Amino acid sequence: MKPAKLPDKHGHFSSEMAVRSERLRKWLFTLMVFSVGVIALLYWGKLEDLQAAFRSTKPRAVESAWTWVCEEQQCVRREREGDLKHSPRSSLASCRMVCGPAPLWPRPTGAADLGVQSSPFSLQALRFELSGITRSPRVRALLDKAAEIFRGNLRALVPGLSPDDSGDDRLNEFVVALRVLSLEEDPLLRLSTNESYSIAVRLKGRVLRADVTAVSFYGARHGLETLSQLVWWDDSSLRVLTKADIRDEPRFAHRGLLVDTARNFLPLQALRRTVDALAACKLNALHWHLTDSQSFPFDSPRVPNMARYGAYGPDKVYSARDVADLVAYARVRGVRVLVEIDAPAHAGNGWQWGPLAGLGNLSVCINQQPWIRFCGEPPCGQLNPDNEHTYQVLGSIYRDLVELTNVTDMFHMGGDEVNLNCWATALEESLTHEQLMDKWGYFQSRALRRLAAANGGALPRAVVLWSSQITKPHYAHSFLDRNIYVVQTWGVSDWGEASSLLRDGYRVILSHLDAWYLDCGFGNWRGPGPGACNPVSTWQKVYQHRPWVDMQLTQEKMALVLGGEACLWAEMVDDNSLDMKLWPRAAAFAERMWTDPEKDEERPEREDQNLRDAHVRLSVQRERLLSRGIKTDAMWPEWCNQNPSMCLEPIEPDSITRGDLVKTDGSPHNRVS
Repeated sequence: MKPAKLPDKHGHFSSEMAVRSERLRKWLFTLMVFSVGVIALLYWGKLEDLQAAFRSTKPRAVESAWTWVCEEQQCVRREREGDLKHSPRSSLASCRMVCGPAPLWPRPTGAADLGVQSSPFSLQALRFELSGITRSPRVRALLDKAAEIFRGNLRALVPGLSPDDSGDDRLNEFVVALRVLSLEEDPLLRLSTNESYSIAVRLKGRVLRADVTAVSFYGARHGLETLSQLVWWDDSSLRVLTKADIRDEPRFAHRGLLVDTARNFLPLQALRRTVDALAACKLNALHWHLTDSQSFPFDSPRVPNMARYGAYGPDKVYSARDVADLVAYARVRGVRVLVEIDAPAHAGNGWQWGPLAGLGNLSVCINQQPWIRFCGEPPCGQLNPDNEHTYQVLGSIYRDLVELTNVTDMFHMGGDEVNLNCWATALEESLTHEQLMDKWGYFQSRALRRLAAANGGALPRAVVLWSSQITKPHYAHSFLDRNIYVVQTWGVSDWGEASSLLRDGYRVILSHLDAWYLDCGFGNWRGPGPGACNPVSTWQKVYQHRPWVDMQLTQEKMALVLGGEACLWAEMVDDNSLDMKLWPRAAAFAERMWTDPEKDEERPEREDQNLRDAHVRLSVQRERLLSRGIKTDAMWPEWCNQNPSMCLEPIEPDSITRGDLVKTDGSPHNRVS
């Protein structure tokens, strides 16, 4: 061993020692710089993959002991035999796609002939063709955006850190060809829009082609939605059915969902999330109850005082840009945004600035107590029908909304729960009931003229009002032109509101309190007691409600039913509870509106089987919603999702034949949904 070198008498090391020391310092300095750089990059999120690796480790893969087999058109869990590493396994997702009724939601109204063979593929194989369409650049742009949404929905099916293990038999290409037949240059959703579509899927070699054909952009978008339901994640890869023929169109033109942003503010992202879920279920209208007596969160460009006085806070406001962006976001997803500024009732906070601006009282009874004398719920507020400035302000707000929401043939004016005692007290006039109703009728006619002026001098084909005292036959005949107005009936089914309106030739939208009010049954927000409406409507009740059957409507009267809306009023709803209270019940409503499955009155056991099938199909749709970021409520224990035949209430043996469950065309490779 060589002796260590010692310093000289002056305390200096030799030149060799100095060189080594200098190298060590440089190496330590370089290491320090590198470490600081890595930390900085991690902090700023530039090394996302490395961050993910640091945050979590991939769980150890556990070889499942279970496989799913199709028995009597039901997926049944069975223990795998032999060596788990080499024994074949079918996932639950794959079994459900080929066993029993196809898990499409809503169920197509026309023929749906689906094969049972499938192929794995990667997203890199996905390609779109826009063939045989109008040369309109707007249509092409909408289709391009819809195609990207389709791609994103498939990507969302892939679990977080899962590798793409498509295997050697994966598709080389998955071509989606979109064809729109309409020559419309700038398609906007109308009550008359043809939303039908057809899908044909064929495999040739390792190239899969899916042809989606529709009259309108909206039909093509719906076709993409259904095509996405023929794709699933099968443990290690995406898979798609390789044969399908589907023809489909909706039963009703108006298929809506009401959300309320006045009682509790909902951030714009929550509204976008709701639109995503509407699109997934082929609901085509977001009824945005934007304002009420509690708040006025819309920052009207023409009347900025409304939000200054009416918003809960500066961060709880929807700008004009917010509204326009949401409308554009919804349009490409096949959804129209129907904004409602409720009037003349439900108009309090936000309207109180009139006296300070020299305009007098634009609204009366604002926040007045005891509230029960002046309105249906606190706080009160009702527009002043005797103040000309009220109509000027309302007309300015209408003009904003017409410009921002692409109003075509439909506009919602509110119109419910006018409290005549409020007007009689606040206006200090001794008026009879009939004179007060005349004042209401006068307000409605003046507001309608303002709407026409805001809409370029023309009225929309469907001006919607809530059912109320003014929509009862005697007053409706006096004040409401049946060629202009549509009445949204919200009372209990057996009140008979819709029946009388239909007899008199009015068009209606149905929103029955006892079936399609999704906020009912969660308690009383004003104190002890049962609350304003009870009980909770289960998804089964929502699904099975067919009021047009109970009304025994003729074909002529049935044509006056434009559709329906499920409603979620927000006294006890905010962004934290929105998704859970809407879904999956609103999805059940969607199949009622799109498909309207008929009830088999002569064979109750067949109806029981239909509901069992719907239960399983809806649970699959719930999983799709979850993949898209919708925090939908649970339907049952996960064990039941894996073993549905052992959870659902049994039906009488031998009362349903195999042919009842799934009709076959004689080929072992095809089934008809």
